[in-house]
Amino acid sequence: MEVKVEKLEKSEVKVSIKLSADEMKKYEDKAAERLSQEVKIDGFRAGKANAESVKARVGETTFEAQMVEMALSESYAKAVIENKIDVVSQPKVSIKSHNPLEFEATAAVLPEVKIKDYTKINVKKKEVKINDKDVKEIMESLCRRESTFKEVDREVKKGDKVEVDFTGYDKDGAELPGTKSKSHPVIIGDGMLIPGFEDGLIGMKKGGEKRLKLKFPKKYHAEKFQGKDVEFQVKLNKVEEVLVPELNDEFAKKTSQGNAKTVADLEKDIKTHLTEVREEDEKQRQEGEFLEEIVKLTEVEIPQAMVDREIDFMLERSKSNMEAKGMDFDKYMAEQAENGKDPRKDLAEPAKKQVTLRLALQEIYNKENLEVTDKDIEAEIAEISKSYPPQYVDTVRQMYEKGSDNYKVLQNKIKLDKVIKKYLK
Repeated sequence: MEVKVEKLEKSEVKVSIKLSADEMKKYEDKAAERLSQEVKIDGFRAGKANAESVKARVGETTFEAQMVEMALSESYAKAVIENKIDVVSQPKVSIKSHNPLEFEATAAVLPEVKIKDYTKINVKKKEVKINDKDVKEIMESLCRRESTFKEVDREVKKGDKVEVDFTGYDKDGAELPGTKSKSHPVIIGDGMLIPGFEDGLIGMKKGGEKRLKLKFPKKYHAEKFQGKDVEFQVKLNKVEEVLVPELNDEFAKKTSQGNAKTVADLEKDIKTHLTEVREEDEKQRQEGEFLEEIVKLTEVEIPQAMVDREIDFMLERSKSNMEAKGMDFDKYMAEQAENGKDPRKDLAEPAKKQVTLRLALQEIYNKENLEVTDKDIEAEIAEISKSYPPQYVDTVRQMYEKGSDNYKVLQNKIKLDKVIKKYLK
């Protein structure tokens, strides 16, 4: 077998392969064996018919197609392995001759990665400060969460809870689909509805009706309503006064399930928890900036096949997330197309960035000679297990069984943690 490997642009290679007549005879015999197992040949046991008898039974074209398919796949795989070619895509094949077989296979390969001195990256840690205002806001939030409601017969004021029926109409008076609701609960001042809606309810009384001329924000979650004028017909069904419990020692005991005996204890616990949360947020910010710098320092010619595969992964993940929330992914994609948008195109740059980061990190792991020991794995699994009830510890261990995809993900996480710990102070 003659093999020639030629490097192309954009991290691709062209593998030219030429088989001899003797090598083709071997595949002729293999094709005869395969086809005679699938098709009954009179006078022969399954898989034992000679090539001429099989050709006569299935036809020259079918026989040659089977022979070429087997020869091509086996010879290509052998060439890739023997020449240590790290292919990352299915090859595009161009056949020059069928018998003896001669063909060219072009495929994307793992690109060469050049990364500048990442050891000089300096992402300074910001000091985490918790002030009295932060604690006070959380205390007030806890009180509001335990609030009760009392129906009242008076005009609506800020802070009240109300229930309203409403329907939205466009500037021509036509009802806008998706802007109608019955007995919709609203806390006046929470800002959960579009600007002007809640303020427009202030002063109304139970049973009252009103028209509110408003405008959807330019950055509204539903694109079809962004910046659109709307007029809501509103009917007020109920007005309730919000009764916020008094912040005292009894409340502290109740809301902390007995962990805090006094308001002072509760404040201390909140401050400790808030400090931990913000410390973790700061750690995530540092790590994010560190990885951003890694990408900037990396030079790599990424083959389109790797970008396409990453986009596929991103879309599949979006599909799973949307379906878990009861949303129709196919409908969403169709709507995007109708609006002249292409999610694949929008994801191209993020996908390229993600692939670049992954390749760069692998290069760093190699430079650092990082190893993940069984002890490292055990410690990580033990940490993960803390988030699960004790009866699920064995299940968690099975999830990260050696050789599994989850195990490989865990290995890379540990390597990344080691790099970050070494270079982020």
